[in-house]
Amino acid sequence: MLSKNKNQNSKKKLWGDNFYDVKTKKWHKESSVEGKSLPRGFCKFVLEPIYALFNAIMNGEREKSFKMIETIGLKLKADEKDLEGKALLKIAIRAWLPAADALLDMIVHHLPSPVVAQKYRVQNLYEGDMEDECALSIKNCDPNGPLMLYVSKMVPTSDKGRFYAFGRVFGGTVKTGGKVRIMGPNYVPGKKTDLYVKNIQRTVIMMGRYVEPV
Repeated sequence: MLSKNKNQNSKKKLWGDNFYDVKTKKWHKESSVEGKSLPRGFCKFVLEPIYALFNAIMNGEREKSFKMIETIGLKLKADEKDLEGKALLKIAIRAWLPAADALLDMIVHHLPSPVVAQKYRVQNLYEGDMEDECALSIKNCDPNGPLMLYVSKMVPTSDKGRFYAFGRVFGGTVKTGGKVRIMGPNYVPGKKTDLYVKNIQRTVIMMGRYVEPV
């Protein structure tokens, strides 16, 4: 338990004004101590190792490169060990810093849920009265409130000239057959310009390259 807490504290030191003295192995809040400039924690323990591996590979220093690759625990296949330059760098960085895992971890730990975020984002998502039923539907993520959906993209269907309106639901529930007011980019509140009332013909979930009717 002690080592876990120590590891968590070390991670916190990587962000903000935290500077590391390599000689004394101590952390400081100032970038300079006794006239000596100190590196920021993130630069020292995150960026410097990445730059070092990048430079070693791109400069053709194979012995140094493979020693670093082995040190960080990467296991290269036999054919991958014959690679050089950008090809080797791509394999090493992809294994060491997988973007998909990093993004997912960041989303899980740092992105607030809609239940939390929409309470303070509603004023940026809606132009009307902050106390009307539409605003409250967004603010409370209310599945039973008025449907509030932002269409971010029009995706072509297999039928020529027909599109899926791909978007995010901020309030209410999308249902096939439901009647919606569509406000286009030129819509002006209080007027009927670029305003349409239509029924939802189909509801689907887009899963990669597959479309799942719901």
